Amino acid sequence: MATEPANVIVCPSCGAENIEGADYCERCLMDLSSIDVPEAAQVLGESDLTLPISAVRWSKPATTQVGATVREAVRLMQLQRSGAVVVLRGSAIAGIFTDRDVLTRVALDPAALDRPVETVMTPDPVVLREDDMMAYALNKMGVGGFRHIPVVRDGELVGILTGRDVLSWVMGRYFD
Repeated sequence: MATEPANVIVCPSCGAENIEGADYCERCLMDLSSIDVPEAAQVLGESDLTLPISAVRWSKPATTQVGATVREAVRLMQLQRSGAVVVLRGSAIAGIFTDRDVLTRVALDPAALDRPVETVMTPDPVVLREDDMMAYALNKMGVGGFRHIPVVRDGELVGILTGRDVLSWVMGRYFD
């Protein structure tokens, strides 16, 4: 039975092969302790994740009022080709109604289409401020499983950050 050869480290000073993990070269005694230490790697540079979400081009939010029916909200999502509708009470955010809500709360109950959207929306949704960092937004999306997060400025709705928006930002930044 053949044995696997041990990994070796080539001494940069004399070219001798040394066993991986050796602190000093057996031939010239050069310090090898830092040669085989792997370096940390990051997919995105730290500075990119500290950028504010205003660096991303957000989507224009589809909106409706709390008194609208589920049918009206679904139709608005279709017309605006949007996966979410921000539900407002006046100008304040009351909730969010998403394609996921359609599948989990409406699809099996056709009578729900004629109820007020506030009966099936997600109330008091997580929101982002336009100066929140990308790392914070990505964390909120990943941990919460959100694909749509309303963006506010001074408490007023100014946009909606979607998974597609984030992906477009990453692709444009790193793969152009």
